[in-house]
Amino acid sequence: MKDNRQKKETNAYLISIGMHVLLFALLIAGSWQTIEIMGGGEGEEGDIIGAVMVDTGSAAQEWGRLQQQKKGKTEKSKKADAPIVEQQKKLEEQRQQAIEKQKQLEQQKEQERQKQAAEQKKQQEEKARQEALEKQKLAEEAKAKKEAEAARLKAEAEAKRLEAAAKKAEEETKAKMAEAAKEKAAQEAKEKAAQEAKAKAEAKAKAEKEAKAKAEADAKAKADKAAKEKAAKEAKEKAAKEAKEKADRQAQQKGLDDFLNNGDIGGGSATTGGNANKAGSQGSGASLGAGDGGKTGDQYAALIKKEIQRRYVVEASLRGKVCNVKLQLARDGTITGYQRVSGPDDICTAALSAIARTKKVPAPPSDAVYEKYKSSIIGFELK
Repeated sequence: MKDNRQKKETNAYLISIGMHVLLFALLIAGSWQTIEIMGGGEGEEGDIIGAVMVDTGSAAQEWGRLQQQKKGKTEKSKKADAPIVEQQKKLEEQRQQAIEKQKQLEQQKEQERQKQAAEQKKQQEEKARQEALEKQKLAEEAKAKKEAEAARLKAEAEAKRLEAAAKKAEEETKAKMAEAAKEKAAQEAKEKAAQEAKAKAEAKAKAEKEAKAKAEADAKAKADKAAKEKAAKEAKEKAAKEAKEKADRQAQQKGLDDFLNNGDIGGGSATTGGNANKAGSQGSGASLGAGDGGKTGDQYAALIKKEIQRRYVVEASLRGKVCNVKLQLARDGTITGYQRVSGPDDICTAALSAIARTKKVPAPPSDAVYEKYKSSIIGFELK
C-alpha cells in the first residue's frame, strides 16, 4: 500500500513537471502542495489520490507578464498556448474536487462520531434504567419479606393468646364446676372469638394471596400448575380421609360390639342391661332404647353415655339420681349444643360440666344412626 502511494505521488509530480516544462517553464516558480485523501472510511484501507495544487494568483500574474512579452508573436504562437490554459483549468478543477471530497470524508467521520456518541449515551441510559429496576426489585422483595415476618409474628402471638385463653378456660371449668351455665357462655364466647379470628386470618391470607397473584402475573402458568397439583392432592387426601373414617367407624363398631358383649354401662349391655326390656323403661341402659336394645342405635347411645360419664366428678350425693339432657351432634360426633331437660340440680350440674369437657364423642357408625341421635335426649345417672 505504501509503495503504491509513493508510485502515484511520483507519477503525479512527473506529469506536472513535464507539462510545466513543455508549456510554460516560468510557472515552476509558483507554489504547490500535495493533498492526500484516504478512501474507504474509518478502519478500512482505500486508494490514495495525489494532486498538485497550483497557486492560481501567482500563476495569473506570471501569465499576464508573459502576455505583455508575447504581444508581438504570431497567431500560431497564441494557438499553441491555448492547451496550457485548458490544462491549468483542469488542474484547478481536480484540486477543487479533491478539497470537496476531503470535506465529505470529514463530514462522514463527524456523523459516525456523533452516531457512536449517541449509541454510547443510549447504552449508558439503558444501564442506569436496569440498575434502577434492580434496586426497586430488591426494595420490594425486602418490604414483602418484612411484611411476611410481621404477619408470622402476629399469628404466633395470636396462637399463644388463644392457647393461653383455652388453658385458662379449662382451669376455670375445673375450679367452678357449679357455674356450668356461666362456663357455657364463656365457652361459646371463646369459640366465637376463635372463629372470628380464624375467619379474619383466612380473609387476610386470601387477600395477601390475591395481591401476590396479581403482582406476579408472569408466574400465572406456574400457579395454575400448583393449583392443579393441590387439587389432586386434596382429592387424594379426601379419599384417604373418607377411607380412614370408614375404617374408624368399623373399628368403633367392632369395639362397641366387643364392649357390649363383655362390658357394662349403667347396669348391663344394650342387649342384656337394665334397658333391654321390651317396654324400653328408663334405667341403667340408653334412655332412647325402646324395645330394640340389640340394635346399633342403642349401642351408639350407650357409647355416648360411656364417653361423657368418664368425665363425671364422683360424689356420693349424686348416686341414684338421673338427669336428662338433650344433645345436638354433628356428623363427626362433635357436640354442637346441649340443654337440660329434667333432673336435680346437682346431678344435672355434674352432667352438663362433663358434657362441656367432652366436646366430642365417637362419630355415628351410619347416616341412619346419626339421623336418630343428632338431636336426642340422653339420661345420665351415677349408681
